[in-house]
Amino acid sequence: MTEKRSDYRKKLKHKKSKNFLNTIKSAFDDSDEEVDVNPDFTRDDDEVVQANDFKNARVKKREQVSRREEEKSQSQLTTSQEKALKLKGKLNRAIIIVSILIILVLLALFHL
Repeated sequence: MTEKRSDYRKKLKHKKSKNFLNTIKSAFDDSDEEVDVNPDFTRDDDEVVQANDFKNARVKKREQVSRREEEKSQSQLTTSQEKALKLKGKLNRAIIIVSILIILVLLALFHL
């Protein structure tokens, strides 16, 4: 007798849930077991040193790029801060001029 589709789906669902739980358990497992995929493969010390040098060079390049970006952002901040200060000064002057003009208009209306 063949199994029903619903039974087959239940089995698959049960397997998926177990598999999901196993992956979660393995994520929190603290055992540091190293898996050696190909035990015949070994690296020479020169290859390891070259790989480390290459990684160090990449890290240095990333640091230089991040420094350049920081310097650009700081220079942009200083230019934006300078622009903000200029705008504040212009706004203050405009407010003072408008308030003086309003006072002059009120004086002219009440005295004439």
